[in-house]
Amino acid sequence: MVTPVPSDSPRRGRSTRGVALITTVILLLMLGALGASLITMLEARLLSVTLEVDRLQASYLAEAGLARALYEITKDRDAFGPNGVGVIAPTAFGPGFFWVDKDPKSQVLIGTGVVRDVRRVIVNKY
Repeated sequence: MVTPVPSDSPRRGRSTRGVALITTVILLLMLGALGASLITMLEARLLSVTLEVDRLQASYLAEAGLARALYEITKDRDAFGPNGVGVIAPTAFGPGFFWVDKDPKSQVLIGTGVVRDVRRVIVNKY
């Protein structure tokens, strides 16, 4: 005949504590994995946003260079240096720099803006 183990037995408490410990460890591992994946996703999003900001700033710098070159062409004088009317040498501005080249035959200005490793080129016919 088998005698049942009383409910206040020390054996029963150990078994329950072991299951609770294992469950807690599994839950903590799952939460850690979830947190790590969230951090990875946020880092990727931050990199994407930073690249988009650099692209916009490079475009704005190229436009700024074109505006300077068009100013020189309208005034018909080399206001920003002895490099020819409408040609702007590399100029630092804000987070990057810009320059403008001019093709007088086709009457085209080529404005280039650079921020970090991002380069944007805008072509404008005048």
